[in-house]
Amino acid sequence: MKRRDFLKSATALAATSAISAPAIFSPAKAQSRAETLLIVSESGPNNLDIHGVGTNVPGYEVSWNCYDRLISHEMKTGPNGQPYYDKNKFKMELADDMKLGDMSVTFKLKKKATFQDGTPVTAKDVKWSLDRAVSVGGFPTFQMGAGSLTKPEQFVVVDDRTFRVDFARKDRLTIPDLAVIVPCVINSELVKKHATEKDPWGMEYTKLNTAGSGAYRVASWNAGSEVVLERNDNWKGGPLPKIKRIVWRIVPSAGNRRALLERGDADISYDLPNKDFVELKSNSKLSIISTPYSNGIQYIGMNVTKPPFDNLKVRQGCGAVRPVEADVRRPG
Repeated sequence: MKRRDFLKSATALAATSAISAPAIFSPAKAQSRAETLLIVSESGPNNLDIHGVGTNVPGYEVSWNCYDRLISHEMKTGPNGQPYYDKNKFKMELADDMKLGDMSVTFKLKKKATFQDGTPVTAKDVKWSLDRAVSVGGFPTFQMGAGSLTKPEQFVVVDDRTFRVDFARKDRLTIPDLAVIVPCVINSELVKKHATEKDPWGMEYTKLNTAGSGAYRVASWNAGSEVVLERNDNWKGGPLPKIKRIVWRIVPSAGNRRALLERGDADISYDLPNKDFVELKSNSKLSIISTPYSNGIQYIGMNVTKPPFDNLKVRQGCGAVRPVEADVRRPG
């Protein structure tokens, strides 16, 4: 399953662990919808901009499909035979070439790469986008800092198609940090038209609109109800996806999502309760795929100001017991 064929979570943010994340695929009506993919999930995006304040995981999924980076991760095959991201190998996306120096890395941009409105992608757009990522604060700036990418001065426009990143120090995470979801390249001239003195980075505009060069664009978004993505037929970041249209509907009830899959009225769901995944394994019409994802953390939060968790010994006891739901597989 390739990333442009199915909305992925931010699986390449920073690899720290691998957790299985089951998804269910129903081929029942997929043949009659050969160019449209219908996904149902419990929740949807709250922001279309990965740089936005408090953008949730569904928002990352939209951004991952609608924006390109200079480089991305290669894929590898997991123990279950399914492809997933290889944190140790990279491939060109908006960049056509990457030359690594002692204290810098230089990228040559693809000649025919354009944003979804037809505007050519230039090194100025790359710089503006990375300047934005290190300046807006919050998660984006924290993520960039993980690879010692902290100052706009590190991002240099050599010419229209040549862009250089100067290293603050020798850091083995700098190159991987350029391949994650945050340093996406944004149509700077388009967004700047919607910027204001109070919103210099145009974040109110990109919260509701995509302005990238990725394989898909958001054609419509009804918050809490439905997101429709359409293929960018001029995408130059990789092989053109076979799927032209993705309809992502928000169906809060797990029972309703399961029924849609079993009837063949939906193609994919990836956030059903674990018991449903177990029960549906016996359904020959459905395929269950577990894809490892990275940077996953599961925890139980405690309010330590109220009983019984205000008691240190109770908290210590909880830490010694493995939570029953720790094996519940969450969506990736």
